[in-house]
Amino acid sequence: MRWKGNTKLKIFVVFIVLLVAFRVALPYIVTRYVNKVLSELEGYRGQIYDVDIQLIRGAYQIDSLKVFKIDGNNEIPFVDIPLMDLAVEWPAIFKGKLVGEIKFDKPVLNFISGKKTSEGEGTSEQTGADVDWTEPIKKLMPLQINKLTIDEGKVVFYDFSTKPKVDLSMDNVYLIAENLNNAKEQDDLLPSKVFMRATSIGGGNLELNMRINVLKQIPDLDMDMKFENVNLPALNDFFEAYAKIDVEKGDFNLYSEVAVKEGNINGYVKPLLNNLKVVDWKEDKDKPVQLVWESIAGVLVEVFENQPKNQFATRVPLKGNVSDIQSPFWPALWNIFRNAFVEAFARSTDDTINISTTAPAAREKSKKEIRKEKRERKKNERKERRASRKEKRKADPSQP
Repeated sequence: MRWKGNTKLKIFVVFIVLLVAFRVALPYIVTRYVNKVLSELEGYRGQIYDVDIQLIRGAYQIDSLKVFKIDGNNEIPFVDIPLMDLAVEWPAIFKGKLVGEIKFDKPVLNFISGKKTSEGEGTSEQTGADVDWTEPIKKLMPLQINKLTIDEGKVVFYDFSTKPKVDLSMDNVYLIAENLNNAKEQDDLLPSKVFMRATSIGGGNLELNMRINVLKQIPDLDMDMKFENVNLPALNDFFEAYAKIDVEKGDFNLYSEVAVKEGNINGYVKPLLNNLKVVDWKEDKDKPVQLVWESIAGVLVEVFENQPKNQFATRVPLKGNVSDIQSPFWPALWNIFRNAFVEAFARSTDDTINISTTAPAAREKSKKEIRKEKRERKKNERKERRASRKEKRKADPSQP
């Protein structure tokens, strides 16, 4: 009996030692796995510094994740995430759903526009458009993602190929997306909620509210967005680089409502410019070409400005299928005149677009349905011919 007892004790001790060894080795195993996933990104190379395993929470944290574009800028990563937390969403567990949540802490996303010369100088574009970024996220998170949070994020746009160079940013990005996998089992048409806010260069404030059904192949959604109080002179590097103008004063506001139902989109974008002044004669007198161009732009704005409110604006409608969005020219042009001479647009969303006012896109017929329609059409044609022959025989019995 003593020998058997000692054997069981030894087995238990060995098991504990193996368990502790596995726990110690687990961060290194996960780190190698994450780096392997990042190495498989086409056209990009990524790496992480460390991984912290938190078994009690059912979570692990990725420390210092950076992704660079191959043959791109070696100093500015496309993705820079100091801390990424992947965990089980415990509130969903109590509702009988095993799903996960991801939190990005202070992530930075850097877009670069530019071209390389034939001598290899300059910077290649860095947009991330050529990679399906959902694939590595799925590999890093074994559970279906039900909640996504971004805290203190930043989005930056660079263009080093222009003069002056362009550097625009969206700071303090906060985003929360909840019930993405409908773990709450709601019967709503749009069960998921997304909220985002951020501040831009020039002190602008962006706020977005959206309800969405991401479980559909083409998600249905209902979105309201406002982007207010952007101080335009702060964007003068951008204006000078792309439009060759300088803005002396003015602020920019943008409002939009968009709804998508069964692939059909309905909405609008409403940009407003207030107290805009383009020409500065003192500063630009030594640049005659730029001064002429700024004068023309300033005259056009002045002509089509709503004088009582000192506001230049239009409203661009968005209609059609999501794969072929149409923005009619004439309604946009008419809305410039309407704002200038009829009624100034309100600095807010219009509350005229929602999911209930959006008709679903026409569904493409299957080959089976098309063949059935052809058979029905030919059948009806044969019936009509037989009926026509009967009528002729009645009118003229001598006909066969």
